[in-house]
Amino acid sequence: METCESLLLALFSVVLGGILTWVIGKAELTYLLRRLKDAVMNREYVSLNEELVLTKMLSDKIRRSGYKPDVIFAVNPGGGMVAEWLSRRFLGSDTAPIPVGSLCIVIERDAPGAGTKAKRAKVDQKSTLNPKSLPKDSKVLLVNDVSRGGYTLDVAYSFLKKFFPDQNIQSATLFCSEEAGVKPTYCVVETKRTIRFEWKEPSPRILPSDV
Repeated sequence: METCESLLLALFSVVLGGILTWVIGKAELTYLLRRLKDAVMNREYVSLNEELVLTKMLSDKIRRSGYKPDVIFAVNPGGGMVAEWLSRRFLGSDTAPIPVGSLCIVIERDAPGAGTKAKRAKVDQKSTLNPKSLPKDSKVLLVNDVSRGGYTLDVAYSFLKKFFPDQNIQSATLFCSEEAGVKPTYCVVETKRTIRFEWKEPSPRILPSDV
């Protein structure tokens, strides 16, 4: 009898220890994620790993709203990785990805180089997935990494409205300027800062002596 009681006590101790470990680990993980989110949301120069965290935060907002897209259109190049992560990891999965199309936008900017607001933009229809091939009642998520002035997002949105009902199209970006004329449905961070992405920066030249 004492042996059974000892075994039950040992089992109870193991289970209780496991529960306490899980609770403490969960609390620590929540704290670390909160710290990481705070750090990422206050960045001006965003690394690829930080962009992944921001995409996860974006997907959480979309999930909480109850919106489930049938197809994702990425404004390239900025929206490409975000759309793929949403498709294969956060909103869909590797075994059941959400179809992804690309919108190649031809733009003119106020000044040359990345990081400046778009002045004029249009969709290059020769290099994009034909929306006519999709059901007209598809729920469409339009994705970009950042909306500075809103011009690019507005042009892409207007283009998609030719093929899908207005109410079926929603948009999402990681960052949005507080001064943007057109703002997305979902956004992780609204900011006054000029956001730059690590992968968009010019790569350093590799000289023969470095090889």
